[in-house]
Amino acid sequence: MAGKKLPHSVVDERVNKCYDLRYKTNETFTHVNWIAYCHENYGDKSEQQYTDYWMKASNLYKEYWREKLDSHINPAVDRMIELLASDDEKVAQKAVEQIMKYSGNEIQKIDLDARVNVIDVRFSE
Repeated sequence: MAGKKLPHSVVDERVNKCYDLRYKTNETFTHVNWIAYCHENYGDKSEQQYTDYWMKASNLYKEYWREKLDSHINPAVDRMIELLASDDEKVAQKAVEQIMKYSGNEIQKIDLDARVNVIDVRFSE
């Protein structure tokens, strides 16, 4: 059967099986385990093809988490807007700090501060 293209339904079944073994069991399931599993249970494709199933299962997992996190973004943003409007100045300031972290601006600020400190050290020598 090597060289023959499998129907999408069969490929999907294999990718889903890989997903289940990797992410739904309590045991550590490695790429080496997956290749051995494929040779034992399928034996009809190359290790490269079995690795492709492995990567597709990884993509499914990433997509699952991305969707799960995305479903929480709008409620989190709504809550941040509420906190920004707080009469308590400390609460509003914390909301600003969280927004800075979320937007990545804080990372840029830290990077810039680190560069300035390095320059200061060089001049003070």
